[in-house]
Amino acid sequence: MPSVSSGSPSDSMPSASFASTADECSRSSASTRSSTSILGIWRIGQTLHEGPRAALSLAQPADAMGSPRWDYVLKRSLLGKEELEGRRQIVQFIAAATGVAHPNLVPVLDASATGATPYLVMPRLEGETMQHHMAEAPSKPLPVALWLVRQTAQALQALHASGWIHGDVKPANVVVGPRGHVTLVDLGFAAKIHTVPSHRYRGTPAYSAPEALSGQMAAIAATDIFSLGRILWEWITRTHQVSQSLLEPVADLVQAMVANDPHERPAAAEVVQQLLRLEIETLGRHIGPSESYRRAA
Repeated sequence: MPSVSSGSPSDSMPSASFASTADECSRSSASTRSSTSILGIWRIGQTLHEGPRAALSLAQPADAMGSPRWDYVLKRSLLGKEELEGRRQIVQFIAAATGVAHPNLVPVLDASATGATPYLVMPRLEGETMQHHMAEAPSKPLPVALWLVRQTAQALQALHASGWIHGDVKPANVVVGPRGHVTLVDLGFAAKIHTVPSHRYRGTPAYSAPEALSGQMAAIAATDIFSLGRILWEWITRTHQVSQSLLEPVADLVQAMVANDPHERPAAAEVVQQLLRLEIETLGRHIGPSESYRRAA
């Protein structure tokens, strides 16, 4: 059994810190003025999270001294016994993000993988994680859940087309903006498609495909599809009650996405198309004419 490097907040980018509101950004600016340092062309501000491998901090351009705005997040590796793993995650993050640009995938705005302190810089996102939305009451309508998962699938479609898998698709790594825009974040566990995994398992067991847990197969896009299928299944259990006729096609898609045989799982492009179709169909039922309107007609 390979050793485990799970995608817990201490191991990968904690998305709850990565996503924030503008008000929080303003409130944190006062506390960053007194303790800042420079890395590359960036002024490092308040630490959002620090684990054994890396730290996440607010950042602003170095020439913006005195500005109240901290619109960026800087991730840097830390010295210590986990330094090599921290560097590896940042290098993988940079490599995976370099060849792809998509509205639903977090961009890397600046990076350095060769200096004494490897780092990368991303925009600071507004919103909450999908994990937060799943736990939030009241539950959400089914078409909303399909919409959020479909946007995540679009990010995976772009990433897979560029030759990479995400490697740690889970609700905590999906940020939902205030208007519902989804951003898939944290490419620290990304791997080039068809590369052979190392002896060390990386990911989150609750969302990992069987082949990822066993470590017996090279990186394939179907691994991410399995994880997304687990997310879609969780959403089904957390949405408003709907008729069996609406739920069955969604359940069928989930079953295909989490098939034990990775060759039986649909590609990300097919998942996007099916989710879009289901989204439209369920939305049409959800916003149908009210009972009073039907009586009047």
